[in-house]
Amino acid sequence: MNITRKNYLELVLFTRRRRKINMKVYISVDMEGIGGVVSLSHVLSGSKEYERFRKWLTEEVLAVIEGAREAGATKITVADSHGGMTNILIEDLPENVEVVSGFPRPICMMHGIWEGYDTAFFIGYHARKGTRGAIMDHTIAGRIFRYIKINQKETSEFYLNALLAGFYNIPVSLLSGDAAICREAKTAIPGIEVVITKQGITRWSAKTKTLKSIKRELKEAAIRAIKKVRERKIKPLRIEDNIILELGFYSTDTADIVEMIPGAERVDGLTVVFKTKNILEAYKLIELAMIIGIGIDSLVQKMMK
Repeated sequence: MNITRKNYLELVLFTRRRRKINMKVYISVDMEGIGGVVSLSHVLSGSKEYERFRKWLTEEVLAVIEGAREAGATKITVADSHGGMTNILIEDLPENVEVVSGFPRPICMMHGIWEGYDTAFFIGYHARKGTRGAIMDHTIAGRIFRYIKINQKETSEFYLNALLAGFYNIPVSLLSGDAAICREAKTAIPGIEVVITKQGITRWSAKTKTLKSIKRELKEAAIRAIKKVRERKIKPLRIEDNIILELGFYSTDTADIVEMIPGAERVDGLTVVFKTKNILEAYKLIELAMIIGIGIDSLVQKMMK
């Protein structure tokens, strides 16, 4: 829902009265959920359409930064979190914005979240593997994981990252992406601001909004989100400690190696389970399993040549 001009001005006045109050914002940015994206050629570096859509991605990030600053954010960190994690055109971003770039890195899509932020925004996110009508649905690494479960609940990247933010007592107050992931976010976090960039038709087709429309909505949503955080209307997403992590792989060769990690329990040919102390430990194991899977996949490709 769009805010009226009157409400927008009220929000601006509200935030300007509070500019002396520090507000630190962490922005995790994926790519499959930005507007317009419906093809691998849009999101794979080196593909013919990639440069066009990394520019679109950067424009969406700029709109969020503009809204956050309008609302009084004093520190903004942007985590480039898609693929090789070097997608955002850093040279197009304003001054006094930090960018986390490159892969691999500890805690992957959420590196540095422990540095004391007031809220997190998730931009360009997508739904978990197996979600109907979701663009490029997958979880963490589409060629590695069939699913990831936390305490028997099949999870998305949104859910995992929101739990990690909650581990550090940080609420996720804004998410953008296709309609499927926005529905999940609104169910998981009451009061969260969402911007639907497109409505999935199939895994590879969607009805998308224009960039101009999305930028306007993102800026307005960022302002509303920070207002809600200041008023403590959005709570961190938390989970109890002692977590059961279940990883379902596509290939037995990945499961064969992951099984070697201390504490691993091989359930069947494609499934490995861990008992972890907390979500941070579980997240680290997911990242390690992903890197193992990527390495094995690369090795197999070389063997086939």
